[in-house]
Amino acid sequence: MSEDTTPTRTGHPRKIPFLTRLSEAIFAAPRAIHLLLLLICVLLGFALVTQVRAQRSDPLESLSEEDLVVLLSELNAQENALRLERANLQVKVAELESAANEQEAQAEAAQAAELQARINAGAVPVHGPGVIMRVSDPEGALSATEFVMTLGELRNAGAEAIELNGIRLSTRSAFVGAGGQILVDGTPISSPYDWRAIGASQTISTALEIQAGSAAQMRAKGAQVSIMENPDFRIESVATVPQPQFASPMTEDLHSE
Repeated sequence: MSEDTTPTRTGHPRKIPFLTRLSEAIFAAPRAIHLLLLLICVLLGFALVTQVRAQRSDPLESLSEEDLVVLLSELNAQENALRLERANLQVKVAELESAANEQEAQAEAAQAAELQARINAGAVPVHGPGVIMRVSDPEGALSATEFVMTLGELRNAGAEAIELNGIRLSTRSAFVGAGGQILVDGTPISSPYDWRAIGASQTISTALEIQAGSAAQMRAKGAQVSIMENPDFRIESVATVPQPQFASPMTEDLHSE
């Protein structure tokens, strides 16, 4: 844009600023144009203020009462749906926790049953209260019958673990021999015979001392028998558990058939 110049005293042209020329042009215009420009400025200012207020105002203010009712109903429906979803999730969490607890309880029960089975089979060392019975037979008068009788009385009295001369006895144990030559599970043993039975001490000692019981039978043959209760002792020997040749554990597939 070019600028007007006017000559100076020195003869050189002087530049007139654009705003000065614009203001001179406006004031030189007719009065009607002044009023029109003023009206335009007022309208622009009003539009600007209205836009700023609209941006700062709450959007809900522009909604009608019916629209607000619909919006409130939708919000309530969403809230109820979220509450229902939360309740369902809480139920699922409780079911998962219950299932986990049940599985844990079943696993613990299975482990306890397996351990008890191993104890009954004589497959693990144990300790606890019980009875120690020492039988001395210097004349070799005892036979396998008295040993079988003693083992039966101990089991009937609730003995959970039984050991004889360092040999762990199990449900498969067997005695043979006589005259001081006794074999237990194929292993020879000799007097004195040390029986160790873990269980209820008083019950076991009472069972051994009953009239016509194993202790009485052995004493009648000249053997010396002493029975002593002990609050806690060890049985560290273990029985050899043979592998089954024909039996196999049940599986879920067999249960479902």
